Amino acid sequence: MSDDATKVRELVEKTRFAMLTTTTPDGTLESRPMTPQEIGEDWTILFITQRSTDVAQQSDGRQLNLAFADGSDFVSITGTGEIRDDLAKKKELWNTANEAYCEGGPENPDNVILAVHCQSARYWDSPATPVFLVSMLKAATTGGKPQAGESGTVQL
Repeated sequence: MSDDATKVRELVEKTRFAMLTTTTPDGTLESRPMTPQEIGEDWTILFITQRSTDVAQQSDGRQLNLAFADGSDFVSITGTGEIRDDLAKKKELWNTANEAYCEGGPENPDNVILAVHCQSARYWDSPATPVFLVSMLKAATTGGKPQAGESGTVQL
C-alpha cells in the first residue's frame, strides 16, 4: 500500500461517520450520514441500510461519494455501490446502533449491506489547529500563504 493510501486509511478509520452522496432519479445530489461497519483490505467499505430506502435504491450499481471529516482532516472517496444480502456478514456486522435504525435484526430481508467499492480518494491532512493558526498569522503579517498541510489523490 502506498504512503498516500496508508494515510487515507488512517484518516478514514479514525472517523466515525461518513457523508454518503448519491444521485436521485432527477439528477439531484443527496447526502446523508452513515456509519462505516468495516473497511476491507480491498477498499470495500460496508454499511448496513434498508433495501426499501433511497440510500439502497440510489446506490446499487451506481457511482457515489463518501466524505469523511475529523477536525482538520478530510477525505473524499469515489466508488460504486452494491447491495448484498449476505446473512452471515450482516450477523457479523450487526451492533446496537443498527438496532436503532433497522427493525428486525440481521434476519430481516429489508436490512441489507451496502458495499462501496472505492476507486479513488482525495485527502487533506491539515496541521493541528494551534499550528495552523500560527501559520495563518505569520502569512497575514508576511504576505505569504499559510501552511495548509498535506493533500493528495490516491487510486484505491
